Amino acid sequence: MKIGVHMEPHVGYTFQEIANLVQKAEELKFHHFTVSDHFFSNPSRPPTTTYEAWTLVALLTPLTDTIRLGTQVTCQSYRNPALLAKIVANIDNASNGRIDLGIGAGWKEAEYRAYGYEFPSTGTRIAQLRETLEIITRLWTEDQPPSFQGKYYRIDEAKFLPKPVQSPHVPIWVGTQTLKAPKMERIIAKYADGIIYEQLPIEELRKKQERMKDACKAQGRDYKTLKWDINVASLIWKEEKQFDKIKQRLTRGNPELTEEKLDSLRTRWLCGPIEKVKSEIQSYEANKVDRLTLCLPMAHSCPDLEAWGIETLELLAQHLFQ
Repeated sequence: MKIGVHMEPHVGYTFQEIANLVQKAEELKFHHFTVSDHFFSNPSRPPTTTYEAWTLVALLTPLTDTIRLGTQVTCQSYRNPALLAKIVANIDNASNGRIDLGIGAGWKEAEYRAYGYEFPSTGTRIAQLRETLEIITRLWTEDQPPSFQGKYYRIDEAKFLPKPVQSPHVPIWVGTQTLKAPKMERIIAKYADGIIYEQLPIEELRKKQERMKDACKAQGRDYKTLKWDINVASLIWKEEKQFDKIKQRLTRGNPELTEEKLDSLRTRWLCGPIEKVKSEIQSYEANKVDRLTLCLPMAHSCPDLEAWGIETLELLAQHLFQ
């Protein structure tokens, strides 16, 4: 199982902090580094610096050599599908084939409203995602300029060069959070190289895997070709006695966090001393998870986000890679 890291730039990282963290992740031999696709943090919070996802990935490309880069996950609504295909193909060329496209239907209504995007129903956003993936896949793989007329998006003999470096195309990872999601499951079975699924109990993961087996069968696809990436919010420390220090760090940037909420993190996240976390990570590998993506600390406006992130990376690498 490959281990990667994820970060949420909207919690207040500076660009230099992000650059330092991706370089540290590469140095420590993590497999991939992903960023979220948001324009701002929780609308109820004071505004924080938030970097646009694909500009950020492009800027990180020349600062790295081996680590894979991408999004988790891009909102299909925020960019015209053909333009998104062009952006990702360009960066794939610049990175010599190190890009992954994590993409989803979109969910954050506050961002849609604030930036002037229509926020249609869930069913419409899922239908738009299907058309987006049809367009992207055809632009990346067809030699003749393709045309497509959908209900929401279209292209008309779209000339498209350069193609991605990776063959047959940049890996497509579709993110979903719901156990029973027939429309999303059909889209994943048809278009995705992999599925990004939220952290969940192993029994729930197995249920989702069975659902995806059925979806792949219905599409005439070999289920074994579908890869799994579990996205896990993580809070890791070396020894149990350090949890009080972790609480202090969290509350400095999140004064609304109560003792009860802090303790609940220990059940909802991949959370605890490193030996406990290591055991839980191994349980994912035993259940045929191909990639595990561990999120760096998400303490809003914490004054030592970079230092905390580097501590987390070093602790993970020391116990997982050696």
